[in-house]
Amino acid sequence: MMMELESSDFIFMQAALSEAQKAADIGEVPVGAVVVHRGEIIGRGHNQPISSHDPSAHAEMQAIRQAALHLGNYRLPECELFITLEPCLMCSGAILQSRIARVVYALPEPKTGAAGSVCNPYLEPRLNHHTQIEQGPCAAEAKQLLQDFFAQKRQANEIAKLLSIDGLANFRDFGGMKTADGRVIRSHLLFRSDQLAGLKDQATFEALAIKTVWDFRSSAEIAQHPDPEWPQIRYVFGDVLMESMQQSALHLETLLADPQQLDLHLGRGQAAVMMMNLYRDMVSNAHAQGVMTRWLQSLSVAEQYPVLFHCTAGKDRTGWAAVLLLTILGVPHERILRDYLASHERVLQKYQPMITRCVANGADEAILHAIFGVQAEYLKAALHEVKKVAGTLPRYIEHILGISPQQQSAIRANLLN
Repeated sequence: MMMELESSDFIFMQAALSEAQKAADIGEVPVGAVVVHRGEIIGRGHNQPISSHDPSAHAEMQAIRQAALHLGNYRLPECELFITLEPCLMCSGAILQSRIARVVYALPEPKTGAAGSVCNPYLEPRLNHHTQIEQGPCAAEAKQLLQDFFAQKRQANEIAKLLSIDGLANFRDFGGMKTADGRVIRSHLLFRSDQLAGLKDQATFEALAIKTVWDFRSSAEIAQHPDPEWPQIRYVFGDVLMESMQQSALHLETLLADPQQLDLHLGRGQAAVMMMNLYRDMVSNAHAQGVMTRWLQSLSVAEQYPVLFHCTAGKDRTGWAAVLLLTILGVPHERILRDYLASHERVLQKYQPMITRCVANGADEAILHAIFGVQAEYLKAALHEVKKVAGTLPRYIEHILGISPQQQSAIRANLLN
């Protein structure tokens, strides 16, 4: 009889482990559970608190709810619960309330476990129901699932932090960035950068195995500082500012050579106003919209990855493109803003020698910082324009840029774990 019980415990814990894997697949901590009634699984559950925005959506809770619905009863006195991880105090409360007869867990939880690791309500003599609880089989497999999950999380975050390439001041991998529902952007699939002409570390760049480069610069910018060419890379060009009304921005090099003209056209706060108008142009200008539409539509095609996109400094055109994409992926606005503002110090450092020379010639440093840096007000101007044009950014993406829900789903499938 004991052998038979141990065998069935193993089978049901394997079913719970399958549920735990489902949690890992959607970016949740891999814990799974099943409820068994007279030898039959009647409830299954895996962790979903992040994706469901529900702190009570633990694996045990999900499985208990399903089992109660199956039996048409909130009491489960003839049921057993198999969990891959020792239940917490919340789940232990639900277990006791539901009158489950027996609980078997695979792995102790030293931080939150409420079956003896931290506390043990099951031994409270004053309670009117006492569930039998014990540690069972498959501890090693449950532990391995958790270790692999957290190792992958750490690795994704470290890759995003550490990856840099000599000669590219504003290069970064989107890998490791989290979405609002707890999913994570895959590493080594999507990169943003400043122009590639300054690239020094060819070996590291080539190791990324990039298949497609999107260049948002004008033909004049490209002619002056062409990207290096690799036969395995497909280059796609889209001049975002071709029809921009911000002529001061388009003739910036001429103004930088003449401090008096620079001050005349862009002094007294006019530089920041010009930049905000530039962002409004990228939102409302039909040509700029067309470039962004082509770029986002291309990201629904899996075969073109890994992808790198860039402009000259990698901050404005590239920054707006990143905002659109990260919105589709479901990254929270606060995280999108942090990525956008991360360009500020990088780009100022890159152009510091030019800024120093211009200041020495009489230019106002505040004008140069407004031009070469980024400010939250710039992005705010773009989003205000979006509100005028479409109401919300998701509506702008779908109805103005024409990126269908199916294409957006394909982009998410290509890039998210």
